[in-house]
Amino acid sequence: MTANILERLRNESAPHHDRVEANPYAKAIMAGTIDLNEYKKYLELFYGYIAPLERLAEASDALAESGYDLEQRRKTPMLENDLVRLGEDRTRLESLPICDELPDLSTPGKLLGCFYVIEGSTMGGQMITKKLSQSLNLTPEEGLSYFYSYGAEARARWSEFRERLLEAGQTEAAQEEMAESAVETFRLLERWLDEGARR
Repeated sequence: MTANILERLRNESAPHHDRVEANPYAKAIMAGTIDLNEYKKYLELFYGYIAPLERLAEASDALAESGYDLEQRRKTPMLENDLVRLGEDRTRLESLPICDELPDLSTPGKLLGCFYVIEGSTMGGQMITKKLSQSLNLTPEEGLSYFYSYGAEARARWSEFRERLLEAGQTEAAQEEMAESAVETFRLLERWLDEGARR
């Protein structure tokens, strides 16, 4: 009997998820010690990873078959909006460092495994929103739209995506592809955040 793809994704990516959450920016957010400049740098790092990732997904022949609704779930505009609200010149966004080592999105399974990581983060983003609204006095409209993402619809949107994963993960081969992609997405994101923290 093939295991539930949701359980497999959660179990196999858990150590990598924990390491991403252990980065200095995330720890400072949870401790309530992050300042506005550090938060802005954190957003810039996410922009540098997610913007090229979404462009790669958009160009992938696998996007339509995957059933992932990129247009309705795109995070880049949220990051751009937050950075501009926090004083970034919109023209300077084009010169921010961009990650050039991204996951392979060439098949529907790989694409869904990758976006399991991105969509899953919207649930944790609700807690991060609460922390930052307290420590930095920000609102979803003024600098927190990325972490707030779908707002009150976050749980429903996550449930919709989970249903798509269950539909796509019916075979061992599909599950293998999705799980490997999720782990790779976390691994590359962790490396990108670690390198950014040292810059």
